Amino acid sequence: MNYTSHYPAKILVIDDMPGIHQVINFLLQPEFSIHAVHSGKEALEKVKVISPDLILLDLVMPQMSGIEVLRQLQQTDRDIPVIIFTAYGSVDSAVQAIKLGATDYIEKPFENWKLEQAIREALKKSKNPHRVSLRNGIIGESPQIQKVWELVEKYGPTDLPILLHGETGTGKELFARAIHEISKRKREAFVPIDCSTIPDLLLESEIFGYERGAFTGADGSKPGRLAWADKGTLFLDEISNLPLHSQAKLLRLIQERQYVPLGARKAGDVKTIDVRFVGASNADLTQEIHRGTFREDLYYRIAGVCIELPPLRERRGDIQLLMRHFIGKYRKKDERPPLELSDAVMEVLLSYHWPGNVRELEQTMGAIALAAEGVVLPKDLPPNLQQSKLVSKAESQEQVKLELSFGLDLTHPIDLKQVKEQVSLEVEGRIIAEAKKWLSLNQTELAKFLGIDPKTLRRVEKGQS
Repeated sequence: MNYTSHYPAKILVIDDMPGIHQVINFLLQPEFSIHAVHSGKEALEKVKVISPDLILLDLVMPQMSGIEVLRQLQQTDRDIPVIIFTAYGSVDSAVQAIKLGATDYIEKPFENWKLEQAIREALKKSKNPHRVSLRNGIIGESPQIQKVWELVEKYGPTDLPILLHGETGTGKELFARAIHEISKRKREAFVPIDCSTIPDLLLESEIFGYERGAFTGADGSKPGRLAWADKGTLFLDEISNLPLHSQAKLLRLIQERQYVPLGARKAGDVKTIDVRFVGASNADLTQEIHRGTFREDLYYRIAGVCIELPPLRERRGDIQLLMRHFIGKYRKKDERPPLELSDAVMEVLLSYHWPGNVRELEQTMGAIALAAEGVVLPKDLPPNLQQSKLVSKAESQEQVKLELSFGLDLTHPIDLKQVKEQVSLEVEGRIIAEAKKWLSLNQTELAKFLGIDPKTLRRVEKGQS
């Protein structure tokens, strides 16, 4: 098969500076899947877990240098392209890294377009290149979503009718479009019909079309969605909502590949159709059959292959990837700087059950991306999550209790003003230390978070050292 991989290329960024990670996330998401580590040792472990398609590596890091990381990577059997970051003018180190197998190097501070160009060139030359853009807007690397892709790629190129079953918001239409794109009908139309939103009286006219005089107000003839979908794919979303009399007509259409527009009276009005059917439902159609609301014979006609789409709560390994993608998407659209999610917020979002699945997650991330700045705290979450018990739990873990102790010599007069100044300095220092421990922010970002000038921050830190 000549179609490309369905997931964005995975880029592992190895740099001990949090600011670099934030810049790269802003530049490259959501087009690429970005994974960040801050040390060489952590990087070597991460490579084993995620098998990245490309590595961005800083040469100057504490404990284990970038050169040593390169040496150890060379000892593995993984052929991963590596682009190194090197200080401006450090040509010798760059040459040494290239000799050790690095693909290219970028000088810091780098120009954004040069980095993006180097990444695309490296991926293009890679022995195992991946497509460098999202496919159909579907994001996920979990085993559950990979199993779905295996079925889509196995049966998509055939003409078998496919039924997609999954809860609302799991991406049924996105997968239906993916099926169409890898089929032999990809150059023809993909025509969706949402059976849950079209009133019963209009549904058949929308699907089959109508002739002049078919009903009151039909002043002319109009082709239906079937005519649009000829030679292509007809997607029947929420097919369980079809009324029984429409199900009978759909069954006849699938069996005979012919239909008659509403109001047609002549034998010559019979239309022949060549279309591939893809259906979707959030209801279990086998249960609907037992209830008598769905025809069993139609079910076996449309469910040549049934593909189950997992709810988000069953693919939690994808939640963080999706969060980064959606926040990056909305922030980049408005040309706004990256956001940092606090540990408390991450705990809430990862523990929430997401009844609306990916669609609800996207809406939540969009609201956060457009309303928050700097570091996102529980108070910045949308109202439905604000009321969650998870928020109270996470906030309690985010609270830092500071206890100060100092002695007073009451045998001599006390200069209360001087004591106050000393305590104030100690409190400032303790708060800064705790903030640095909990938040991955550079000096400028930390100063902004604390509401002070960067110079003041440096002065207080110097006074505490």
